Amino acid sequence: MMTVRKSGQVAADGLPVLGSTPGHLIRRAQQLHAALWQQYVPQNLTSMQYGVLLVLGQQPGIDQRTVAELMSLDKTTAAGVLRRLEGRGLVVRDRDPGDGRRMLASLTEPGEAALVRAAPAVLDVQDRLLQSLSFDEGEALLRLLRLVVYRGDPPSTTASIPQNAAVPGWPLRLPAIRLHTSPGHLIRRAQQLHTMLWAERVSPELTSVQYSVLLVLHGESPIDQRMLGRHASLDKSSGGDVIVRLESRELIARARDAVDGRRNLLTLSAAGRRQLFQYAPAVLDVQSELVRPLSQLQREEFAERMKQLIADVDPSATEERVPA
Repeated sequence: MMTVRKSGQVAADGLPVLGSTPGHLIRRAQQLHAALWQQYVPQNLTSMQYGVLLVLGQQPGIDQRTVAELMSLDKTTAAGVLRRLEGRGLVVRDRDPGDGRRMLASLTEPGEAALVRAAPAVLDVQDRLLQSLSFDEGEALLRLLRLVVYRGDPPSTTASIPQNAAVPGWPLRLPAIRLHTSPGHLIRRAQQLHTMLWAERVSPELTSVQYSVLLVLHGESPIDQRMLGRHASLDKSSGGDVIVRLESRELIARARDAVDGRRNLLTLSAAGRRQLFQYAPAVLDVQSELVRPLSQLQREEFAERMKQLIADVDPSATEERVPA
């Protein structure tokens, strides 16, 4: 197994240093993107749905497999997103006359209008996502993210779309949006890669978020849920559920605070501590694999830029809802 000991991601006891691991930094960035999207994109469109509209606006009449490839989605998820957009009258799907097994998708007029209408806000979100970085720092981070998520060049169909991609009705004053240069898309794809690697190499039962909670409790217990949320980057919508699941598996324990009876304190159980150390080598292996395309210097720059990106963001105040 590969490890990442040279980049400050491993503590003296052999456990990951949560605030420096690439997977944790990527999840924090994904939380930030989701919060910005929810705040600034006024339409009832998720970032994933908007990405599909964008792909179809730039390449009308492509099949579902190509949509999935360009959006970095599995076939089932891509079909679900298209089905929802079709149900709202934004997309139409037809059988390929040359191959009845394929479904071809295109935007409807309302779909084109929704794509163009939301574009200014979407571009604003991408700018806000990088606002804590200088232009050069932002460009450097995007280059590193592309190396991480594409493991080489982006899909040829994405890279071949001209910078002034022809989307019907696109205002001339707005730059074209290209997925492989959009920070939100790159961060989401990096998060997907981390989730996939985690399930393959660590555990399909113990998620990376749950492991983060165990890691925080190892160093901070006893601690209340609010402070745990801050340290483990738990958003309000999912933090309580994560704690309940870990408690039901007896990996953490809950007890009433003897000083303040209105709050509960959480601690790591013996079983939780065993799992924390048992999975540590695999967790470190995943972090190393996640940034494998980067040199050591690039890994250090990636960590530094990602920390700048998420600086001063309270993760417990964000809502990490990423529906299809």
